[in-house]
Amino acid sequence: MTPRLLSTVSLALALATIGGASAIVPRSSSESNPGFLSFPIEHARHVRSISTIAKRDADVQLFNVSSVSYLIQLSIGTPGQSVKVAVDTGSDELWVDPNCLDRTLVQQQQQECVADGQYNPDNSSSATTSGISATANTIPYGKGTVQIAYVKDDISLPGSSAALTSVQFGVATRSQELNEGIMGIGFGAGLNTDYNNIIDELAAQKVTNSKAFSVALGSVDANNGGVIIFGGVDTKKFTGSLVSNPVLGPQFNGDVHRYYVQLTSIALNESTTQKTYPNSSAAVVLDSGSSLSYLPESVFTSLAGDLGAQLDQQSGAYFVDCSLLTSADTNTIDFVFGEVTIKVPVSDFVLQADSQDCILGAMSADPSTGITALLGDTFMRSAYVVFDQTTDTISMAQYANCGQAEQTIPAGGVRIGFHGLYILDYRAVPYLYTVKRWARIYLTVIPGTCSSTAGLRR
Repeated sequence: MTPRLLSTVSLALALATIGGASAIVPRSSSESNPGFLSFPIEHARHVRSISTIAKRDADVQLFNVSSVSYLIQLSIGTPGQSVKVAVDTGSDELWVDPNCLDRTLVQQQQQECVADGQYNPDNSSSATTSGISATANTIPYGKGTVQIAYVKDDISLPGSSAALTSVQFGVATRSQELNEGIMGIGFGAGLNTDYNNIIDELAAQKVTNSKAFSVALGSVDANNGGVIIFGGVDTKKFTGSLVSNPVLGPQFNGDVHRYYVQLTSIALNESTTQKTYPNSSAAVVLDSGSSLSYLPESVFTSLAGDLGAQLDQQSGAYFVDCSLLTSADTNTIDFVFGEVTIKVPVSDFVLQADSQDCILGAMSADPSTGITALLGDTFMRSAYVVFDQTTDTISMAQYANCGQAEQTIPAGGVRIGFHGLYILDYRAVPYLYTVKRWARIYLTVIPGTCSSTAGLRR
């Protein structure tokens, strides 16, 4: 079980050019199992208090902020029961059925909770509790806690002929301050859990060819512009080329595996000037379940000052001038990871509090939690990210949206070698697996098929 210390619940890919490399396999309409599974991500817009967004312990609702969570729909059991869950790269377990009558939820949150659907194992002929070693668990999140009882059942995947059988997941017996079930897609069996999580099962049951998935959250303004592809990528969802970096192991003497990647630098890039912040190199977690990003204290303080942000002592939020919402697309916050730079428009790094007030979409990280930096939705909406547990790599490119071109990641997954990043079946070229251990040459990989300017504005 992985506790989420800094998450707000709302919620590569080159055609290989050397012998033995497996080419990316385009999806064929005649294939019943193309080796990947694509889900559209539904944008659910919520009105939340800043105290909730910021994960503070204050009980008073201070300001309302419109935030977006990212939901996908599952059909669980026999017959199928439709349930929507929030996609979360910052946790590891799937669970459903939050308490919709929880008194800590406002009326709108309770209504959203009911609309997402409920699952009842008593109404499923395929539900079972046999073969489960631990029967219950408690999962604390940055804001909220859930107690779950484990069950196994079949999960059908709407819009696909693929189905998973006897998948272990949690059914909430009690929850606080959570109005959505969560599909954690972090690290599972043998690392953070003692059973196969959803990523493990997709590969084990051969729905996907690898333990890899790609995420495009889409614009905050789009209705349903996002997509998550288990086992595949969409080359029309990014511009430039995907570039890979290794996943870092547990940090700060911890034992929790997360999607840590090395951030090289952060810079504020305005029309006439560029300022790179000192001490902005850090191991960062990529977390789709966090509405905000959390930066090293000195970096955040400098950035907030440069954007004219003012601290509200009561809420802990930083208010900025709402004119930043309409600032030029060329005004960006640039996040550099080795040889790839993700440009986040300043306008996308600001959240609307009400008709007159706006807050900065970031806060200072609290090192006492064990995480010195975390990049949430305010960053991830500008990035196309491939998370690959098969090869322990994260590949990124600038997000764009110019259509659909979905392709399979072969069984070898993403590899870093002498000549850059390849998709390989390393069983055919085993020496490259050894090379990957020390080679960190970041060359371009699969090119996106969107124009070079498409990624700055969605």
